[in-house]
Amino acid sequence: MGLDSVDVLSFLFMLGSLELGRAYSTTTLTKTQNQMLDYLVDFGLVYIPSSTSKQFFPTRLATTLTSDATALRSVSAGFDAAQATATGTKGFIIIETNYRLYAYTKSPLQIAVLSLFTKLTTRYPNMVSGRITRESIYRAISHGITSDQVISYLSTHAHPQLIKASSAQGGGPVLPPTVVDQIRLWQIENERMKATSGFLFKEFESQKEYDACAKYADEIGVLVWKSDVKRMFFVSRVEQLRDYLKSRKAK
Repeated sequence: MGLDSVDVLSFLFMLGSLELGRAYSTTTLTKTQNQMLDYLVDFGLVYIPSSTSKQFFPTRLATTLTSDATALRSVSAGFDAAQATATGTKGFIIIETNYRLYAYTKSPLQIAVLSLFTKLTTRYPNMVSGRITRESIYRAISHGITSDQVISYLSTHAHPQLIKASSAQGGGPVLPPTVVDQIRLWQIENERMKATSGFLFKEFESQKEYDACAKYADEIGVLVWKSDVKRMFFVSRVEQLRDYLKSRKAK
């Protein structure tokens, strides 16, 4: 765009050291850097008030992109943060041995956290109910939430009735042991499975064609799985095999 590269880089490095929400004067900027402001406003990196053009503010996007500690959190980190902020509050969760869950709350945050690992089915003005299932735990794991985090959240927010029943049994576990064990087993079960992206070849015209293609895929190291009975196989890459099939059909 005809801008001086030294001035451009200098301004970008300076932008990384500015403080969010603080006003900075445009009078100290060079001509090139003042030209840059218009582009940075379009990118959402800088805000210039309509009342004055002599000041600019770095946006949260600018401070996030130029910071070594990102302000963007994973779902798992947000889950931990939600649990930490609610520590010390009165428990509201009741969970039964049949995996049914009842939460006496109307907080949108608490309901949203529960929906991460629970299949919610009913919502009342001051209560939601649902069920912990294999699919709901798998969904939580896919977001980076571990079984220990789920169990810890349920224990931390257990209803006083569960805590009272635990005390009456001589200080036993607050949560039903069958539920705790099953949540951990579902995570272990999920970790045993490994997904491999690739391509499935089937419906060959003859056994000879299938054998030749499967053998070639094995020789070049892309064969992942095959079934001689069904005459199909699965490969991780398709480029060389595609050229091989074209050359066979050309003969």
